Amino acid sequence: MTTLVMRVSIWTFQQEPFQRYKPSNNIVLDAADLCLNLRGVGWSWSKGLKIARESRNTASRPKFLFTTFIHVPFYLTLFDLAHFIIVSFDPHNLGSPTGISIFDLSLPPIQRYFRSSLICFISGLAIYYAIQAFFLLACLLGVGVFRQSPALWPPLFHKPWFSTSLNQLWSSRWHQFFRDNFINFGGRPLYYLFGRFGAVLGAFLASAVLHWVGLWGMGNGTDFPRVGGFFLMMGVGTIIEHFFKSLTGHHVGGFFGWVWTMLWVLGWGNMLVDAWCTRGLIGSMFLPPGYRPAVIILRALQRWLNYSLGAA
Repeated sequence: MTTLVMRVSIWTFQQEPFQRYKPSNNIVLDAADLCLNLRGVGWSWSKGLKIARESRNTASRPKFLFTTFIHVPFYLTLFDLAHFIIVSFDPHNLGSPTGISIFDLSLPPIQRYFRSSLICFISGLAIYYAIQAFFLLACLLGVGVFRQSPALWPPLFHKPWFSTSLNQLWSSRWHQFFRDNFINFGGRPLYYLFGRFGAVLGAFLASAVLHWVGLWGMGNGTDFPRVGGFFLMMGVGTIIEHFFKSLTGHHVGGFFGWVWTMLWVLGWGNMLVDAWCTRGLIGSMFLPPGYRPAVIILRALQRWLNYSLGAA
């Protein structure tokens, strides 16, 4: 709903009609694609969108669908394993919809923040795996059922773990689902008021609002200072990178750029993940208990170990 509000607001002030480069000759399908195609692939409003290189065979629909299909259970399994590991830090509380903080006050500061940062890191992996899995499911639906061209479903991510700056991470390596919303709903208005820095903070403010509202779905309230604060600090970090370039003449990059990016995201990510955990998001049931890949794998591994130890 929040995404729809943003898009409708943007369309209200659009001065030129959007153009689809290869219309389907069906106004209903074109309208549906306009509403559901979040990245704007194949549309005139996706200017500047950066897409990762495609590794699937887009010239053959069957091969494209097969490659996509086999990756769905792969990412679902990785997501479930990551979620299982997160909950295992405190099964009684993190696995409950009531939630608990990732900061264990019974531990000394170093161990406490190492534990919370590890949970934060694994949570980031879980988000990546989950988005990939559901994107690929949507891809199967679009290409396999509605007969869309495979070229309209390019890769969603571009190896975000290799990001050497915050600008690179959020502008090209992370998914660009809401890029147009954030730029035109948040960035453009503040650009007219405060210039380039206003545009950067405005885009991240729109992201902050989207994720802040999203947490309300748990029914435990929300937490803008920590949820929204994370995304606003990504904007602050991006502005810091601009000042670095202005002072040194060099873009943030290389090994030290990678270290900077990982530390900034992981450091501020602690408060984001803590907000999720205290609101019970991590305790949600994402997959049916009897069909969780992580549980099936671990039970099979336990049976194998019991058999091996018994045979020995």
